[in-house]
Amino acid sequence: MAFAIKYAKVIRNNWKKSVVAVVSAVYGGKYAKGKYDQEWIRREFCAEALKYGSAKISIKERPRKITVFLNPAASGGGALKVFEKNAAPILHAAGLDVNVVKVEYEGQVKKFLSIMERSDTDGIVVAGGDGTLLETVTGIMRKEDKTFRQHIPVGVIPLGLKNRFAKLLFGGDKDEVLLMCECAMSIVRGLGRSVDIISLKEDNGRTAYALCGLETGAFMEAEQRKSKYWYFGGLKHRMTYIRSAFSDWPPVFKAKISYVLATEENTKPKSGQQNQQPNEQPKGSWFSMLFKPKIIKPHVELTEEETDDENDMMETRDLSAVELTTVSTCLQDPEQTVKGLEVGIGPAEPSVWEFITEGWRRVSEPSLRLGTKSNETMLVKKIRIEPEDATKFYSIDGELFESVPVTIELLKKRIKFFCVDPDFKIS
Repeated sequence: MAFAIKYAKVIRNNWKKSVVAVVSAVYGGKYAKGKYDQEWIRREFCAEALKYGSAKISIKERPRKITVFLNPAASGGGALKVFEKNAAPILHAAGLDVNVVKVEYEGQVKKFLSIMERSDTDGIVVAGGDGTLLETVTGIMRKEDKTFRQHIPVGVIPLGLKNRFAKLLFGGDKDEVLLMCECAMSIVRGLGRSVDIISLKEDNGRTAYALCGLETGAFMEAEQRKSKYWYFGGLKHRMTYIRSAFSDWPPVFKAKISYVLATEENTKPKSGQQNQQPNEQPKGSWFSMLFKPKIIKPHVELTEEETDDENDMMETRDLSAVELTTVSTCLQDPEQTVKGLEVGIGPAEPSVWEFITEGWRRVSEPSLRLGTKSNETMLVKKIRIEPEDATKFYSIDGELFESVPVTIELLKKRIKFFCVDPDFKIS
């Protein structure tokens, strides 16, 4: 009892130091528990991957070859360390033949893919941010050999800032270590689904490809400028909307848009096309039975869907709005029967306070969607955008592009992506 009284007096006489000690202990305990939980997650996933690596294969089989495009500049320059700590052990434990290609400059991935053949790899993995993923998708889609994208699936190891597409596939509410481990494990399992791709064709014939969508306007510009207000610390996200509202008002995006509204009739696949057809499962010989090879699941090939464009009717309108978004099916309601591009058009003349309030709401309630539900929306089969101001920019999957006239179209079931759940669908 005397010890307790003495201890209480010490705390009372040194209450400032005591508060600091308690706060430090609490935060230190949470930090230690977080590190322990992350290490436990890594061990569990490696143990599961080891089951695949320990399975015997026949003489005729070989380990799956995986090509990893790693962007060392991601994760603040620590992408290699993060990849080797979280994803690489899972891939190696599963017995995969992993070839890591470090991306040293912009455009290198597209050059590498231009000479890659189907026999060179069994899968491609993008270890980086949204920019590296965008370049990889563009490189795959530009290949003359269409069978490459029909047979070679793509995996994602999210190492960037936003990782929008990876979070759409695996869930955006996960711890970053759990997210990376689940992404790596999906590559080991080899299960995947086809994904719709957005085609963005310029007048000069150059075509880029995206997964999520395009956005332009005042909110996108404000988001891009937030790094300039670093001296506001945690308030820089909110301050950027205040400065944007008073610097150039009204901050509208003006353009002429032409579009074909999507209907159930004009978005149907051409007659004679079939969806995915599984190949027959290979039969093993009596000799291979001695080695008890791992069961080979039916391989699902990707059959691209084409639509009939002969009876399309274009509609045209002049646009003046604070925001314009064009998003793919991966950001839409999966129960939606008609598949097309969802175009969102913000208000034409919002008040200053409405603009700031909406910007602050996006800071407080971050979402993987583009735009907001209150925007005017329409579902289109294709759309052409002709901006008035050439100094503006588009944000395509988080990467900035010049705002030139562009025709945007949805290409259905073009690339297979590894995912966790074999019944999971995003298109």
